[in-house]
Amino acid sequence: MSYDLSQLGWKAFQDLAAAVTAEVLKRPVQTFLGSNDGGRDAAFLGRWDGSEEASAKSTIQCKFLGRPGANLALSDLKDELPKAAKLVADGLADDYIILTNGGVSGEADAQICAAFEGVGVKKCRTFGGTWITQQLTENAKLRMLVPRVYGIGDLSHIITGHTYKQAKAILDSMGSDLSCFVPTDAYRQALKALHEHRFVILLGDPASGKSTIAAILALGAMDDGCLGALKINAPDQISLWHPGEKQFLWVDDAFGPNQFDAARMSRWNAELGALRAAVEGGARIVFTSRNYIWEAARPHLKTSAFPMLKESQVVVNVHALTENERAQMLYNHVRRVQPQRIRKRLKPHLAIAAANKAFIPETARRLGDPLFTAKLSFTEERITRLVEHPVEFLTEVLEQLDDASRAAVALIFLNSQTGVPSPIAASPALEMVTRLMGVQPAELARAMQHLNDSLTRLDVQEDGNRWVFRHPTVTDAFAGIVATSPELVELYVHGAKLDRLIREVECRPSKADSDHLRIPLQLYASLVDRLKTYPLGEGLKSFLGARCEKAFLEKILEARPDILDWAAEVSASGLSLSSKLLLAALASWGLMPEESRLRLVADLAKHSIDWLDAKPLEDKVWQQIFTPTEFDDYAERFRQEWLADPSSVFSALGRYSSDDEAGMYTDFKDNLQIAQRHFQIDDDDEALSELYAELDAHIDELKAATPAHGSSGWAAPDSSTKSTATANSIFFDVDD
Repeated sequence: MSYDLSQLGWKAFQDLAAAVTAEVLKRPVQTFLGSNDGGRDAAFLGRWDGSEEASAKSTIQCKFLGRPGANLALSDLKDELPKAAKLVADGLADDYIILTNGGVSGEADAQICAAFEGVGVKKCRTFGGTWITQQLTENAKLRMLVPRVYGIGDLSHIITGHTYKQAKAILDSMGSDLSCFVPTDAYRQALKALHEHRFVILLGDPASGKSTIAAILALGAMDDGCLGALKINAPDQISLWHPGEKQFLWVDDAFGPNQFDAARMSRWNAELGALRAAVEGGARIVFTSRNYIWEAARPHLKTSAFPMLKESQVVVNVHALTENERAQMLYNHVRRVQPQRIRKRLKPHLAIAAANKAFIPETARRLGDPLFTAKLSFTEERITRLVEHPVEFLTEVLEQLDDASRAAVALIFLNSQTGVPSPIAASPALEMVTRLMGVQPAELARAMQHLNDSLTRLDVQEDGNRWVFRHPTVTDAFAGIVATSPELVELYVHGAKLDRLIREVECRPSKADSDHLRIPLQLYASLVDRLKTYPLGEGLKSFLGARCEKAFLEKILEARPDILDWAAEVSASGLSLSSKLLLAALASWGLMPEESRLRLVADLAKHSIDWLDAKPLEDKVWQQIFTPTEFDDYAERFRQEWLADPSSVFSALGRYSSDDEAGMYTDFKDNLQIAQRHFQIDDDDEALSELYAELDAHIDELKAATPAHGSSGWAAPDSSTKSTATANSIFFDVDD
């Protein structure tokens, strides 16, 4: 088997050489910066042959040759000879090991070793690309530590049988991700956790690289003897695991793709026993989840049934990438397919881009893609804007596409949850796109292939191939384009992410100063259809309560009876503004059953009076639930309870208790002042003034009795980091 190591670049080759050396020597290998390394790319204690010399210090020198099939010659190392002499004088070159990706002939080996031993090195050894390839071929652990080799070698030599088909499918679906992958701290932690616990949950922000790491872990697991990889889409599919078989199970977005899915989490609780049995039976399992979804799911999971959910977590923090890692990602992508003339123009700006803390892996993909750089102005200001405002830049690129390419993007946009089956067949979505964009299906299909691994990607799945977006931000950028076009609003309603839709649109006649996009009446049914299974969370409640007319609410209630079920059971106390808005809208439009409305009125009035909560008196939203007579009755009962005899109020408050007594009495005073304002009682009312004085004195007493919290002596650690890399040195041969 062979690997084309010339594809790696000098820095990635140096990292590979260090990993190979550490594995062969079974001891730590220290690597050095790309500049000012003093003639040492890496170093180790002892001698290569393992002889016991505790004080021995040896040097590793890496020589990367960027030309496929190149051979190492003494002339390639002439600059290293004087450095080696100094290393000998400093006691750092007992052994001098030269590693190269090129070939090494017997004659060249003799000349090189003689030259370095001639300047004082005790023993010089050279190892070429053939030797490195042999180590990679024989050692699965090494391949997992440097997973890019899966993309530059022939998988059939190391992964056989049905597993090979699965591995190739994963590889094909990753596109350029694997050939440009940079092992990060998160990847190494995940690999370690998977080996120690056979389970790992990858947590991170959207587009932070969780799925890419999971895919590479799947390849590594199959390389290491797993009989296959299964991508599980639902908790009940855990039954696909075969007891006694060493399988890899991969669960992407385990607790919901965009929002916490309570029903899915409940099903996982029912399957945690099976999950534990699978791990104990030899399976390796990877979960991925967005951070905010995991935080919502965690309190509800029965982690006692599967402790690994607590003990084997790896956070994939894209903003924790080192400058070195960012630079290497950028180097790999730019060097992969960009023509040399573009690499030369990009080179002066790459280190600046890699140093920018706003950099994400997708930044590297776009700067390495000729589609994105075709009309790019190669200035520091423009590239900085690309890094810091990726969606705006992507929008510009989409607007510059030809009609057929925009139509291809629109078709995936309409099928963003499932992808577009390949080959592309007739469908209502295809008919809509070709009608609105004015292109033929054949033109669209050709454009889809042209955009592959750039804006689009062919995702290889067991049930057939599907076209999907190369990156989630394409959906957001395209949504921004169609949202501003009245003639394309149909595409927006059918394709935009629901989170975005309910945040940006209104289903009612627009006001002159409205910032929201109006959905026309004829598209109400389409939007309702998409909202049928959308969680009744704060976003949907706010949309329905604040920006929907009666006609739309009638349609959504017909499709979503759960909304009225919620209104019939919800408690009036402690509700969010979005919940109040929805309840008020239902009541004011006469869409809430009278029984539910009366229950809310009674619940709200009782809580307000029982707990001295005067805020409903001035809450314009809550007032829409009451009839005028009901509100007047509630207000009068509140006044009789708390303001008819202020002299008795202080003693009445003694029946309440709280962990924060001072705060509780402050709230009481605030609510009394709200009620005073509502009932238009004069500020110089003597009875109320005496009550406020009594409350103030009691609050001061309570505060004085509360011990002051002194400094704990704990201070947040310094979060500043010093760069451990000179990014410029990584890019020195990017244009070779």
